[in-house]
Parts: sequence; C-alpha cells; structure tokens
Amino acid sequence: MNRLIASGAAAYAGLGVVSFLKPAMVPALFGGSAPTVDSRTEIRAVYGGLPLAMAGTLLASPASAVPLGIATAGMAAGRAASGVVEQRPPSLVTAGFIAIETGLAFALLLGGRRAIKSS
Repeated sequence: MNRLIASGAAAYAGLGVVSFLKPAMVPALFGGSAPTVDSRTEIRAVYGGLPLAMAGTLLASPASAVPLGIATAGMAAGRAASGVVEQRPPSLVTAGFIAIETGLAFALLLGGRRAIKSS
C-alpha cells in the first residue's frame, strides 16, 4: 500500500473513531446538537461506522482507493453544491471540509491509480 492510500485510510479511521466516541462533536461543528440516543446512534453509524469500514476496505484492498476517492469527491461536491442550492457561500467550517475532502479524494484517486498500475 502506498502512502497516499495509507493517508486516506488514516483520515477515515480518525474520523470514524472520533465520531463513534464523541458523536455530539459532529453536529456541534456546524452549530447543531445531538440530544437524543437515536441522533447519536445515527452519527455513530454514518460518521463512525462507515468511515471505519472505508478505512478497512482501503487496508484490505488498496485498489478500492479509486471508487472511495470518487465517493469522497462526491461528498466535497455535495457540500459545494449546497452553497448554490442555499444561495449562500459555505461557512469557513464547511469550506474547510470541502478542502479536506477534495485533497483526500485526490490522494485516493492518485494512490489507487498507482496501486492498480503496480499490481
């Protein structure tokens, strides 16, 4: 596994662990809260379990970096498109996530391409 894919796996693992252990942090970043057990459970599933599964997928199959890079680019694009739909520029927090996801998508796509060529 190359460094680009390893960095993507680490980023998703970090997001997953933090979101699973401290689910209220996710909505708090955006000015919201998670006051109910169900809301925290949903955050643990989507922001905790799914990124951990993505990290595991990258470790088990480095070639999966290409489709996971595309999915990550989709998250960044969804955040950016939301600014258009809402007719408001993204907040600094959202812009930061767009930048992080764009960089992560690029790393996964490039790393995945290298992994496929070397196999």
